[in-house]
Amino acid sequence: MNIADLPGGQVLVGAGDWVTAPYSAAASSVLLTIWVWVAWRRARLVRAALADRVLVEVVPTSTFDPSEGEVGRWARQLGRVHHAAGSVPARGSAARLRYSAEDGKMRCFLGGPATAAAVLAMPGFAEVEVRAQRAQKDIQPVRFPTQREGAK
Repeated sequence: MNIADLPGGQVLVGAGDWVTAPYSAAASSVLLTIWVWVAWRRARLVRAALADRVLVEVVPTSTFDPSEGEVGRWARQLGRVHHAAGSVPARGSAARLRYSAEDGKMRCFLGGPATAAAVLAMPGFAEVEVRAQRAQKDIQPVRFPTQREGAK
């Protein structure tokens, strides 16, 4: 049995559409506003992450010959950069490799978000030196206050 088959059922079905139309219009406008706000916030986070990136240079020794296991460990380490970046969307938290040649020497640079600088600066191979391009002058050492002789 259907409501429309009952006497006066057509009126009830038509009234239901008339009553729910304003609510669905209001709900869709609220959802559209939320979607626009989320997209704007995400774009702002990506823009901020791309503006504040850390660049390190990866310098191998002359005897550098990595094993398959070392390459796999380094790949997993680079995969952690996204997680170390926190709430930054994937586009802004990606680790990027950049190669350049200067005076016949190839140089390899690894870049990523500043929030993942510790992961980027970790050496991934035994015979590779990681050099920071930007001085970290804003990092201050932690100082713990000394306790006085009488205080406990």
